[in-house]
Amino acid sequence: MSAEKEVVYTVSREFVVVTVEDLRDIKRKVEKAPQKEKYMATKAYQFYGNLRRWQKQGLHFRYVSGPETQHCTCGLVLYKNSSEETEPAVFLDSSVQEKFAGLELEQIQLLTGHVGLPSIKGRSVALIVNFTYSDSLGDYLWVVICQGCGDSLKELRNSEAKSFVKAHNKSCGTQA
Repeated sequence: MSAEKEVVYTVSREFVVVTVEDLRDIKRKVEKAPQKEKYMATKAYQFYGNLRRWQKQGLHFRYVSGPETQHCTCGLVLYKNSSEETEPAVFLDSSVQEKFAGLELEQIQLLTGHVGLPSIKGRSVALIVNFTYSDSLGDYLWVVICQGCGDSLKELRNSEAKSFVKAHNKSCGTQA
């Protein structure tokens, strides 16, 4: 019989702050790129432009992943079976996770240790985790969760979602 290796999760932080000037620089590179390289340069521009927008909107989700890694838009990185110098990952208590039944959450969204968006500062227990587009409103509607108390709401405008995050980080920030 072979013994299965226990999965060990660890975390680190890799903050990626994209400025308007960064996007301008990338755009200039796209414009100057030889034809063979334009496609990849354009993809890089789109990637960083999207990351900047998601961070400004306050959206926490797995925006990129690699071999046994997941990166959140806030800079939190989850490793599976990592041998790097990282700290142990802490997932939400199952009783809090149960309160999110019916929400389609990613593994990284069930992890503690997120930082505030768009500032990339401080600790955040309340997260904007998903969105849908409403044709009738002509706007995006957001899903929010609080890792502290387990509260969640769907279909909020971005300003309402940000208010939820601010309120829950203030009231529940010491609980998670």
